[in-house]
Amino acid sequence: MPDWTQHDLHPHMQVYSADNQNLGHIAEVYPDSFLVHKGFFFPKDRYIPYSAIKAVEDDRVVLSMSADEAKQKEWEKRPNYEEHEGDPTQLFYDRGHGVSDPFDEENPDRT
Repeated sequence: MPDWTQHDLHPHMQVYSADNQNLGHIAEVYPDSFLVHKGFFFPKDRYIPYSAIKAVEDDRVVLSMSADEAKQKEWEKRPNYEEHEGDPTQLFYDRGHGVSDPFDEENPDRT
């Protein structure tokens, strides 16, 4: 499986789940994730880590999870990596699975 990066994506690419549901389009691309704006499918903006990508084909990004799984992830806040050291992939995983995150100022004790 390739290690996808910001160089593989660009704004306006369509994002699909593994079960072929259109989740929206890429609004912004960052070094650690890409932003899919809230809309029909997502009730809030989502910062999706590159580790969640299964494939990139033309102007289409396919995630490695179903639409329901993507909707349940808590990728609503892009971590501020400039102010703290840490493993971005691990923080995204932890936040998406409800693990306590000491850098989350709104919910530091959330488990």
